[in-house]
Amino acid sequence: MSKEILAAIDVGTTKICCVVGAVVHDSLGQLGLRILGSSVTPSRGIRRGVVMDVPEVTTAIGQVLEGAEKAAGLRITSAYVGIAGSHITTTNSAGISPIDSRHGVTGADMQRALEAAQAVSLPASREVIHVIARRWKVDEHTDIQQPLGMSGHRLEVDAHIVSGTTSAINNLAQCVLEHGIDIDELVLEPLASGEAVLTPEERYMGVAMADWGGGTTDLAFFRGNGLWHTEVLDVGGNHLTNDVALGLRAPFEVAEEMKLRYGHLQPERVAEDEEVWATVFGDRPERTFSRRFISQILEARAEEICEIIQERITSSGYGQMVPAGLVLTGGSSQIPGAVELSRRLLGMPVRVGRPGEHTPIQQLSRELQSPAFATSVGLLLWGLHEDARAIHFPMQKTLREESPMLVRLGGWLRSLLPG
Repeated sequence: MSKEILAAIDVGTTKICCVVGAVVHDSLGQLGLRILGSSVTPSRGIRRGVVMDVPEVTTAIGQVLEGAEKAAGLRITSAYVGIAGSHITTTNSAGISPIDSRHGVTGADMQRALEAAQAVSLPASREVIHVIARRWKVDEHTDIQQPLGMSGHRLEVDAHIVSGTTSAINNLAQCVLEHGIDIDELVLEPLASGEAVLTPEERYMGVAMADWGGGTTDLAFFRGNGLWHTEVLDVGGNHLTNDVALGLRAPFEVAEEMKLRYGHLQPERVAEDEEVWATVFGDRPERTFSRRFISQILEARAEEICEIIQERITSSGYGQMVPAGLVLTGGSSQIPGAVELSRRLLGMPVRVGRPGEHTPIQQLSRELQSPAFATSVGLLLWGLHEDARAIHFPMQKTLREESPMLVRLGGWLRSLLPG
């Protein structure tokens, strides 16, 4: 591991978070992380996971960087940055490379196969973010997770290609680079969240993960320790809040508080006579509302989101490949009744994934153990595992440019921004 200090910046629709960790080694030499500090601030200028106001987002990122540096007692010089949003699309592609039978499969062979898989036709307005191997084939041997060293003549890879619009990528990068921070890598947020909340057993057997954020819900399928499919759904926790705001005729901020403090996705579990006060519009600034009524509003929208997830699982063709069921994470997964509602509608095992439960992390605060910080913590783990991932997914290395003029951009992004 070339770096002993790692930083992560999660730019979300509802919040922006920065976490700093130190790389540590246990008695067996295994790598882990010790959290040094973190900072969080409400998002400004983000819609559906996409930067819409560069100055606002730049200012907010500056605030969390300052807070994280103060908490950690050090200067942040580079960071892994999460990327998601409605502009993300994915496709699958195959690549082939010959093998020198005298040496078996090498890292260079795997690189060439992934480079061939990346040769897909994309509009000029889009850029590749990740090229991830789903499985490999060596001659007649199929469904291989790690082909390195195997003997054969022909190597094939089934790869998952993740792309985003160049403008969205550039705008996000600009907001970070403005503070003199190098971007180690832009990381698709479902990949980062998976690092933080999925168990090795779930990933190997096959599992779906829904990162239920404020503006979007990121849906991902993992199998055999690889990422098989990703989708960004244009619905999230803010849709629940908007419904409550309309139902109560209350400001958005009040509706958000009602959702978090009193919401339940199983209204039948809420007493019929339980009432709460809320500040609303009109000449009666405060009114009482039935807590069950608020929960019924939330249940209706949550059912719709579950139905969309079910439809996407079915249409993806991977529904039979997730025996481990669904792992919910993200801020909205904390609403009481989310697991029961999802289990009833999806007909599969469901649990809420929290950072730190299955990861080598020390001194993770109670706040960061919340599902709302799955991406933030996962970005650090992505950086921690970079060396191992270079073998499994060598395209992450080959997309790096060495131009001194663009070195601050890190990774593949160096070739995207001007000057």
